[in-house]
Amino acid sequence: MPTEKNWVVYLVRCSDKSLYCGITNDLIKRLEAHNLGKGAKYTRSRVPVRLVGTSFKMTRSSALKLEHRIKKIPAEKKLTKLINRREHPEMVNTQIMQQIQKEIQSAVNSIQQLTDSVGNIITQVEKLAQTDASKTTTAKRDPTRKKVVIKDGVVEKIKRVPATQIVYDIIRKSTQGMDTAALMKTTGFNQRKIHNITFRLKKKGRIMGVGRGVYRKA
Repeated sequence: MPTEKNWVVYLVRCSDKSLYCGITNDLIKRLEAHNLGKGAKYTRSRVPVRLVGTSFKMTRSSALKLEHRIKKIPAEKKLTKLINRREHPEMVNTQIMQQIQKEIQSAVNSIQQLTDSVGNIITQVEKLAQTDASKTTTAKRDPTRKKVVIKDGVVEKIKRVPATQIVYDIIRKSTQGMDTAALMKTTGFNQRKIHNITFRLKKKGRIMGVGRGVYRKA
């Protein structure tokens, strides 16, 4: 049974401008491996690599012999040696490079589409985060309390009542006192805000504590 002639010797130009010679029976796959850092030990630290020449198809034994001869000659003569052995038209470099370039462009397009999709997702997430933040701010906003000033039967002005005054008025009107939970429910203020307001009112002597978290007018 005849030996399959499907091996080629190839030359690639590394990122440091040096040449690397190797053999393969799948040129495209081998070039991809080199550029992924999974090829020969020599090229792993010299990626990316670029194909500069190939031989005609031959047996593995013949490819190994040609590779050995090419590796022994100076770099400037390697390509000439390889080209002189390219006697069959089925291995034309331009055809190989066109196929590789098509695959690279396809990969670039896929990466660009993925980048655009990720960018759109990030934009949508940011919009949702801004919406949620706006809702949270609205939910935590203090309830509006306004005082209408009437003079001679005519509304003279409308002014906002301070939070401290709101809490004090509620406590003042309660004969048995108001606890923190009741104040939170009535005013819509959170526990920390109620604590800060009652602390200031107690310090000023306007209210007094009559139990744990229970306040009454002083």
